[in-house]
Amino acid sequence: MAKNSNTTVPSFTEPRTGGLRAMFARFTALVGSLVELTDAERDLGGYQGQDPALSAFTGAVDTARAQTLTHCAVIVAGETEDEMAHGMQTVARMVRTVLTADTFSEVAIIRNLLSMRNETVLFPVFRPGHDRYNSVMERAFSALASYIALPGTGTAAADRGLMARLSEGTNVAHTAMSRNFTGLLGAMERYIRAEQPLQRPLAGDVRAEPFARAMEQAEATLKALHGALHDVMVADLVRPEDGALWELGYALFTLMAKNDDADRAFFFDTIMAYQPGFMVPGPHAVARRTREMQVRYFQLIEQMMALQDFGGPGPDDDGASWPMLAA
Repeated sequence: MAKNSNTTVPSFTEPRTGGLRAMFARFTALVGSLVELTDAERDLGGYQGQDPALSAFTGAVDTARAQTLTHCAVIVAGETEDEMAHGMQTVARMVRTVLTADTFSEVAIIRNLLSMRNETVLFPVFRPGHDRYNSVMERAFSALASYIALPGTGTAAADRGLMARLSEGTNVAHTAMSRNFTGLLGAMERYIRAEQPLQRPLAGDVRAEPFARAMEQAEATLKALHGALHDVMVADLVRPEDGALWELGYALFTLMAKNDDADRAFFFDTIMAYQPGFMVPGPHAVARRTREMQVRYFQLIEQMMALQDFGGPGPDDDGASWPMLAA
């Protein structure tokens, strides 16, 4: 359910550094223009009157949209002085992606990220001890969620507080997320099997035809893995266990986006150390089955990181790759 938003955004007077203070001011303006755009889109969506009035509504939408995208462009182009500046730029990129995306999937990924923002450790945009900054960031997320939830987008975020919690012994069918995550586990297994013959101690003559066929198979399984991961990232979050599975998908998404081997290894070590925190609680059937999938996920991600071209420098020294979110 979309949260109510208003254009009353508290102005920032801190921190004192000029560049960051200017970015704060621009960011609060971005939040205000996004709220205005949402209101204008909502008014236009419900209007069925005559053309002169319709023109006024469409003009308001166009103006608010142009202002919002201008604010995004200025923020993204600014210097990233510290983590707060980086956080504002990240949100600006998310807003720009939602307003300009040609496909449902880009918006759906951001929709789910917004839904999980207070529950995942993998999206650390809030800063302890910076209450006013955190408040404005939360207003930005609420405004963006409200825009995504407009009728006709098909991407309304789930209300995490209203998700049904199941009692012990409950047995229910798969959700889209649990089905897709099962498919992701299978894709990870196939990718690992296809890559194992290509490991350098086993690969043999790289000019031989068997090696070329093995390379083609590995590339096909990697493409299928990307597709399966995409399906997890865009699936609706219907119950709390779906959020837990989405979070693991987002972890793999982030891992595969890292081009630097050292960064990838550090992130892998971090999520493995936090493994107990990812596990869902509860004695009911869905929780037990979800934990089984989570255990298998961590086993497979360890096997993936053991592959030389994924967990370490390959022939081109770049490892795996994946498109960055809200680039």
